[in-house]
Amino acid sequence: MEQPSSEMKMDNFAQRLPRAEVFNKLPAAECTELIKLAGRRRLKDGEFLCHEGDLWPNVLFLASGQLRWTMLSGGGREYVLFNIEPDAVFFGHSIFDGLPMPAALMAVEASTVYLWPREVITSVLGRNPSAMWEITRMLVRTMRGAREIIYGLAFHPVAGRLATLLLDRFPCEGDVAIERDMTLSDIASMVASSPEVVCRLLQQFHADGLLEITRAKFVLRDRTALERLIVTVDER
Repeated sequence: MEQPSSEMKMDNFAQRLPRAEVFNKLPAAECTELIKLAGRRRLKDGEFLCHEGDLWPNVLFLASGQLRWTMLSGGGREYVLFNIEPDAVFFGHSIFDGLPMPAALMAVEASTVYLWPREVITSVLGRNPSAMWEITRMLVRTMRGAREIIYGLAFHPVAGRLATLLLDRFPCEGDVAIERDMTLSDIASMVASSPEVVCRLLQQFHADGLLEITRAKFVLRDRTALERLIVTVDER
């Protein structure tokens, strides 16, 4: 893991970290010290930062790129739980309980992260109760998000989950286009299905006039029809 250097200036890490969640609750002097102690790591597309089952007692700040939090089913199928975007902070579960990580962190494009080991971060947090409280808020939000994922998998058919994923990526109005920057396997992992099922559903959406699909993009044609496919738990 690289130590921070003048390259830090390229991603404005020293300016961005004090505004990040949890770190924005620390005194300026503590944040400055953590900036000095951060280790810098560059990840290639597809490179893992940690695997499911690893002991990984670290905290990261994502400076650039995108990370994916994924887990494997008993049958070996990968499921995407959420993505981590730039300026986000992630606390490895192993920090808190010393147990293996329940899922894996993988870069889905070239990414730069800054890292702190448990012994560095816990000493700072122990002196700053407001930052500890902010971590609790983060964990509660994560649990609420996990609940939505579980309910979605249990109650929404695959077509509804695919419609939700597509609508989340489109702006709100008009016949707009988005780049096809995910493979069928990527999409299948995010909706807990198979590439074959996703392919058939996309073809059906196209045939029904909901989407226009080309090799390079999706064009939204009927937002209302896609929204009808999203059946909420209460409606069921």
